[in-house]
Amino acid sequence: MVAVPLFQMEGVSKSYGGVRALEKAGLIVEAGRVHAVLGENGAGKSTLIKVMAGVVEPDEGSMLFKGRTVTFASPAAANRADIARTFCESFDRSNTERMKC
Repeated sequence: MVAVPLFQMEGVSKSYGGVRALEKAGLIVEAGRVHAVLGENGAGKSTLIKVMAGVVEPDEGSMLFKGRTVTFASPAAANRADIARTFCESFDRSNTERMKC
């Protein structure tokens, strides 16, 4: 039996004006595993997480939570599905302190 991913994004695209922040992005999150979203500046990491957490709506694509199609019109809606994002303070290179989350 193949396990259904806990959360999945397929073909997610998002534009801001004429700037395409995401194009057909995908993500699979498996239960009980640690995941990371990595990429260069401007790669769309923040936009992907904003879509996942209901901060912005995608222009196209789908999201599945426990195998069921979901949409999140707000962060509160994502929160009800136990999906949330954290905000971290920026790292100050002139200071020796680490990023605080």
